[in-house]
Amino acid sequence: MKLVNRSKTKRAIKWHDESINHEEVKRTVLRFKELLDKKGTDGLNIINKELGLPQLKKFKVSSVEMGKSNNLVSDELKKALMVAASNIKVFHEEQKKSLISPPLEITKGNFLWREFRPIDSVGLYVPGGTAPLVSSLLMQLIPATLAGCKNIIICSPPDKFGKIAPEILWLAHQYGVNSIYKVGGAQAILAMASGSTIIPRVNKIFGPGNVYVNEAKKLISNEVSIDLPAGPSEVLILTNDISKADLVAADMLSQLEHGFDSRAYVISSKLNVLNKVRDEFNKQIKTLPRQQILEKSSKNTVLIKSKSFIDSVTLINDCAPEHLILLDDDYPSFLSKVVNAGSVFCGKFSPCSFGDYASGSNHILPTNGKAKSCSGLGLIDFGKQITVQTSDKDGFKALAPTVKTLAETETLLAHSRAVSIREKYLNESSCQRSVSQIRKTNETQVFINLNLDGSGKHNIRTGINYLDHLLEQFSTHGKFDLSLSCLGDLHIDEHHSIEDIAITLGEAINKALKDRVGIKRFSHNETLVMDEVKSSVTLDLSTRRILKFHCSPLREKIGDFPSEMFKHFFVSLINSASMTCHIVTLGENSHHLLEATFKAFGRALKEAVKIESSISTSTKGIL
Repeated sequence: MKLVNRSKTKRAIKWHDESINHEEVKRTVLRFKELLDKKGTDGLNIINKELGLPQLKKFKVSSVEMGKSNNLVSDELKKALMVAASNIKVFHEEQKKSLISPPLEITKGNFLWREFRPIDSVGLYVPGGTAPLVSSLLMQLIPATLAGCKNIIICSPPDKFGKIAPEILWLAHQYGVNSIYKVGGAQAILAMASGSTIIPRVNKIFGPGNVYVNEAKKLISNEVSIDLPAGPSEVLILTNDISKADLVAADMLSQLEHGFDSRAYVISSKLNVLNKVRDEFNKQIKTLPRQQILEKSSKNTVLIKSKSFIDSVTLINDCAPEHLILLDDDYPSFLSKVVNAGSVFCGKFSPCSFGDYASGSNHILPTNGKAKSCSGLGLIDFGKQITVQTSDKDGFKALAPTVKTLAETETLLAHSRAVSIREKYLNESSCQRSVSQIRKTNETQVFINLNLDGSGKHNIRTGINYLDHLLEQFSTHGKFDLSLSCLGDLHIDEHHSIEDIAITLGEAINKALKDRVGIKRFSHNETLVMDEVKSSVTLDLSTRRILKFHCSPLREKIGDFPSEMFKHFFVSLINSASMTCHIVTLGENSHHLLEATFKAFGRALKEAVKIESSISTSTKGIL
């Protein structure tokens, strides 16, 4: 354990291990890669033999092994894993909300937004050299499933009997992941990147590991994506309170027990605090079981006496630690100055172990100073954001001259032509009432293209089959062209999707009607009969939001549509479309009651939106 007094030396602190022969590591990893490329799956056992690892007949975990894992994991551990999983899910689920932006009208008629899409296939590496790190699987598996990754591969080194820890298998099974392989180290990373072995090739590889794992990730980073350079564990602790020396020592040891190359630093402006920390460290280290590891990693510890508050902050940001513990009650004054750190733990009740296991934050973090430019693992890493944009006629007219000028200045005339060639569509009939409408919430995304002057063409995908059918009838009978797509949380609750579809359709109708000048406005009492069912719908397209609704009793579900949402659909639609609507539907067959209503509503709306003149038809509202 080294002591550095900043008041007596100006020598820079070496934060990271420079004793490792990186050239030797590179040569080994490159040789493994060439071996796997040439020999495929057989190359895995050749490497195992060289490293003194068990020779395996089958590398993929069998369904029998998966099944046995349930009885090999204690109920206490299962409960602990589920508590941790719940917290991690809450924290990462919240991240998804910021990844989806609602449409932003940059200038009139020009809309931009971002879509989030999951990475299709991902490889998760779970270390197990000195201990099976099931917590690392939690930190990768939960954001991967929340992001929607369809193909998840797990690699983890087996024990000397050729078996993967049952807790890893049990947890994977809880999330429906069955593609698990008994391969560890650099060879696992190389195999997931190449696809030359029994292990399928993936699009992105995740997970922490030793220097060989990290070197392998660097080597294949031009072939597949990697998460971040997460290497040997490190912690930096800041305190000036001598009474907390025992906490400092405990936090140091919690990271040093990870591996031989783990590192720990302590910063204090008080020399007596550092001396007390050293005494506590030497006392506590003797009580821990992983002595062989701690004997070596304890040599990677540095106690630093800082000169001042500013010096302490400078040291923190220069180190850019994986874990930073601001132990004292004055942590807010330091936190505001911290710009480089993987994860920060504030106050005496926030041990680093909380983040390692169960508080909800992700413990896969940048090391070796990479926190200066990298963030810890998050949900965004398991997907990508796609920018989407659309312009209407007004937006096109406003932006076209600017784009043509800029393109011609750069002598990129094809760019300019791609704009000017579209100007012919500006002369299309202005009475064509066609709009796009987008609605995004935390639960749903709804996209609608509506043409009130269409012919009844439709392309509808709500995820609710019977609602698709009802909207198709609305489109057909109203002669409206309707394209509608909805992505929603149907596995939890279809109510959000139904309500948001109704709101978005109403908004589209309202937008297409513009100022409503010259429309017929009123519909006759549109009546439609389907066998024993009779539906009557009357509309007034003033901007007064009134719905009078009466329907005969319905069974609880019609197909996959919950009948309780029938009236609510029209409540949401009428409110967002700004109209008055009277609906009376009577009969016995629930299927016919809904279908007749949507047909009659489409027919009534077709009548009411007809253009008769350019004269307003009302002195109330905007008409």
